[in-house]
Amino acid sequence: MADNTQSNNGFLYFLVGALLVAVIGFGVWYFAGQPSAASNDADLSISVSEDGMSVNTPDE
Repeated sequence: MADNTQSNNGFLYFLVGALLVAVIGFGVWYFAGQPSAASNDADLSISVSEDGMSVNTPDE
């Protein structure tokens, strides 16, 4: 009976490990598919010069 318990624990460890790998894999797939913040369409432009600071926002 003790051998059967050890076998069940091994399957439980395998199941938890497989679920952990699946969750990590899904997280990498989900976040890697998101568009990056660096793009050519800037929402805000800040310029600093001798005359002062200028903040430009796109017109909607």
